[in-house]
Amino acid sequence: MNPTTTTNSPPSPAELHRAMGAGDPAALADAWQVSRHLWPMLRALGYESGYLGGRGANSDALAGRAPHLRPAGAPPGYLAFVAVVPNAAMHDRIRLHHQGADLPRLAEHRGQLGVVLQDVPFKQTRTTPENARALAGYGTKVLTEGIVLATRGGISVSLVHPQVLDSPDPTGRKNLARQADLVGALRVPPRPSPDGLGMPFDVVLLRRRPTGARSTGHPFTDISLVPLDEKLVTTNEYFAAHPEHVLGPVLSRSEGPMLLAPVADRTRLGQRMQEVFTRIGGAATQHGLTAPGFLRTPTPDPARTSSMPGAIDHGERPDPSSSLRL
Repeated sequence: MNPTTTTNSPPSPAELHRAMGAGDPAALADAWQVSRHLWPMLRALGYESGYLGGRGANSDALAGRAPHLRPAGAPPGYLAFVAVVPNAAMHDRIRLHHQGADLPRLAEHRGQLGVVLQDVPFKQTRTTPENARALAGYGTKVLTEGIVLATRGGISVSLVHPQVLDSPDPTGRKNLARQADLVGALRVPPRPSPDGLGMPFDVVLLRRRPTGARSTGHPFTDISLVPLDEKLVTTNEYFAAHPEHVLGPVLSRSEGPMLLAPVADRTRLGQRMQEVFTRIGGAATQHGLTAPGFLRTPTPDPARTSSMPGAIDHGERPDPSSSLRL
């Protein structure tokens, strides 16, 4: 998700399909930062064994692994992998099997994956209604493909453009809501770039609904108006109800649709991310949005409370991204 030169025309499907941040250390660092706080929550919800499928240039980092190496001369873009996650407390022994095709094209994995990781590529362009619709449509399509890959009760974790949740057109989100529950989401502030302020991105967690189960996830199909600097800006109803999941001070962008977007303030980003994942995990447990057949242990091990939802360390600590090395 690396910002590129601004254009005045809507991105083409081919442009949208390219992994714009492939191999970018900053984008990989963001994905790795997410993984540091995502996986303790996933393990606490029972997602620690079985098959894990990944998609996108930075999905290796989301799995807590070093990025895959692309053969010399190979075009940038998706390289799918299927990983066997051992039934262990940590996921650092994950076994990756890279595939030479995009994951949704591997039909044998549909409905089989306990966890699906996706880094949905997007290009920073001038925010026009046409661009917004294209980004929202493409992102929603990839989210839907991820849900189809997941087993019943499986979870899909995706990095997407904010327009996926904030688009005024709810059609794609309503289609998602028919088959999946929103476990939670957070909006990550952008990194500064040579071209100015980059684009924030959302981490969206969706759980494929078991057959016959009723919806118990957060509402996310509609958008809401929220006051900001004596203006009204639009954002997804989930962020309107959980403004603390927008990590950092917010601003309204001056061109195109008014969106709720955090400024590039990354102070204590790791701690804030941990706190949000803790809240998401706690709510998911209360609503039964866990791995199939998983029963949460009533009394957690005190030695693990710093990495499990339920106990937040509010002390100051360095931002992990400041010392991250890939």
